[in-house]
Amino acid sequence: MATVTYDHVNKKFGETSAVKDLNLAVRDEEFLVLVGPSGCGKTTALRMLAGLEEQTNGDIFIGERRVNDVAPKDRDIAMVFQNYALYPHMSVYDNIAFGLKLRNVPKAEIERRVNEVAEMLSIGQLLKRKPKELSGGQRQRVAVGRAIAREPAVFLMDEPLSNLDAKLRIQTRAMLQKLHQRLRRTTIYVTHDQVEAMTMGDRIAVMSAGELQQLDTPENLHERPNNLFVAGFIGSPSMNFFDAKIVGGGGGATADAGFFRAPVKGQAAEAVGREVVLGVRPEDIDDLANAQQNGHLPVEARVEVVEFLGNELQLQLSADGQTFVARVSTNTQTRPGAVLRVGFNLKKLHVFDKATQIALR
Repeated sequence: MATVTYDHVNKKFGETSAVKDLNLAVRDEEFLVLVGPSGCGKTTALRMLAGLEEQTNGDIFIGERRVNDVAPKDRDIAMVFQNYALYPHMSVYDNIAFGLKLRNVPKAEIERRVNEVAEMLSIGQLLKRKPKELSGGQRQRVAVGRAIAREPAVFLMDEPLSNLDAKLRIQTRAMLQKLHQRLRRTTIYVTHDQVEAMTMGDRIAVMSAGELQQLDTPENLHERPNNLFVAGFIGSPSMNFFDAKIVGGGGGATADAGFFRAPVKGQAAEAVGREVVLGVRPEDIDDLANAQQNGHLPVEARVEVVEFLGNELQLQLSADGQTFVARVSTNTQTRPGAVLRVGFNLKKLHVFDKATQIALR
């Protein structure tokens, strides 16, 4: 078990910066998720930690040991890849045992570890099979088992669920969470799927264009995003954004978005005359016919699309030429073309400086 530290780490491919001045401290036993869109630098950051890519400058530490010049095999890490990377000619038993044999682990200890891992992952009945005889989910379990058998200080996982179907992805996600609770090893998990990130991570590091945007708990990322990128990336459906301008002043400052004006406080109230972006999540827009109106800013909107999702309705609405999404109760009676009176929850309103894209609080 160990901490992981990136200290001013940069990575360039030619003139392209893949990772820019990354400073990140992963706690001992933590499950940390690196999340962001394709090309944001998350996999490059993971590969530098594994020793598969050499950083351009900066230092990487595992525990107290600086590992810049340490060979991958000596870093005490185990990696689970997106494509499983199993040896097709070997049995499941031999795939799991392979790394242990390379390290000259005694045969009895290898057998103990392989059997223990197989029981943990419910793949004991598969030990004699070859990878071609396994389903995608079974292959992924074998790849995870191979990493667990190593008993490393740090687990690295690079989008391990992306090749699985939706149902199996949910099942395997739950399995990985249970394994982490049992093993309590430091784990860094890379994904582009913000739902995976929000459901799995103790903390989440959001990256964009090679830069760390915010490092926080899932709850804080959702409720207190630092900037427009994080606000728009975290949450499904995405946060709704409206261009506005701060008018008035002092206790009477408001953000004027055209078809509605919202009272603002704190830094936003002091930004009179500045262009801002207002953000409100779909779940913070309520049908006022079915919700308490206290603390809600009423808005009349035209219903463009109604999507029934079983436990809720997802509405695409429009007002003053702008479209936005609301998630409301199935008790809402509406149809495309109707006018619906909705309320924006003012306690959940986010304000961002339009120029800097930083949250005003």
